[in-house]
Amino acid sequence: HVPRHIECFDISHGHGREVVASCVVFREGVPDKQSYRRFKMTHEQNDDFANMAEAVTRRYRRLRDEGKEFPNLVLIDGGLGQLHAAEAALKDLGLDHLELGSLAKKEELVFRPGSSEPLRIPKSSPVLQLLQRLRDEAHRFAITYHRNLRAKRTLQTELTTIPGIG
Repeated sequence: HVPRHIECFDISHGHGREVVASCVVFREGVPDKQSYRRFKMTHEQNDDFANMAEAVTRRYRRLRDEGKEFPNLVLIDGGLGQLHAAEAALKDLGLDHLELGSLAKKEELVFRPGSSEPLRIPKSSPVLQLLQRLRDEAHRFAITYHRNLRAKRTLQTELTTIPGIG
């Protein structure tokens, strides 16, 4: 079936600092920017797999607890490691029925749970182009948040630590 509601996750950090995740939402192939979410990870660590699991858990635990609509497809920016982390997170939440896939940047391969062979979608395919748009938008949204956090940290001086100044 055609996924009308797709959510895509990406992780961004600078050597394990200012670790953030993004979740972008497309409905009917169009960005739904009001539904975008960003997450500051609870532990600063250079572990994309753990961070991906945390982001997926936080997003879908909340949707589940609030009785909100789930996407038809969850797309992960990354390869098999990120996919397995997201798969484990969904399973822990009892949501392993959700369609899940990952898009690896280097060769633009699509990985699916339960299959060791990736899907090779032709580069001219509108399907691959939509998945790339989602992935690129998730990356843009995550890196923008990461850069904002990094800028706040690097603009600290002794004056900004004095209450009432800075």
